[in-house]
Amino acid sequence: MIVQLRTLLFSLVFTTLAATAMGDEAQDAQVEQGVSAYDEGDYRRAKDILLPLAEAGHPKAMNMVGLMHYDTPVFPNDPVAECDWYEKAANAGYPPAMYNMSICYEGKGRPDEPEMEKAWLLKATEHGYIPALINLAGMDQTQGEHYRHWMNKAVQHGSKYAQVSLWLQGYKEDVPDIAARDIICVSWNILILNGEFRECD
Repeated sequence: MIVQLRTLLFSLVFTTLAATAMGDEAQDAQVEQGVSAYDEGDYRRAKDILLPLAEAGHPKAMNMVGLMHYDTPVFPNDPVAECDWYEKAANAGYPPAMYNMSICYEGKGRPDEPEMEKAWLLKATEHGYIPALINLAGMDQTQGEHYRHWMNKAVQHGSKYAQVSLWLQGYKEDVPDIAARDIICVSWNILILNGEFRECD
């Protein structure tokens, strides 16, 4: 009887955990559908998918709803509401939202507070978030040791842009295995076409 009870309890716990995991996977899949709709410019559909998930506490959905307060017609352009959503997602541990919070503290939805901006960037770097690492490097206008430190961390997380930037700034010993195709990609996409640094990663 005790063995049967233990087996039943184990079965119930396993089933509950499996259902929770499936629920998370299903939510993640829905969020990706919402992100795809956003990327395609179908903002109404993106809102219909993402807003309920954001209200239910999904970090990526909350971050996306914040973004839609910035650049879509389906929400008012409201920097405070935008940053409120980023903050919820950031507090839930989502690194891109931590990065977005740093931008909020440039006086865009939050007061202009450089210390808070840097604090949120540092939180994002704890998760290896490349844009935060690159922004911290960019705070060193002289491209000195502060720049070198954060760019090397970005390289460790796979940033080709950081690798090429270090090479171009003369820190060739930091990136001895740099590929010519990466130099060409970064030079072409960023220096010539004014693209984003993530395009070569």
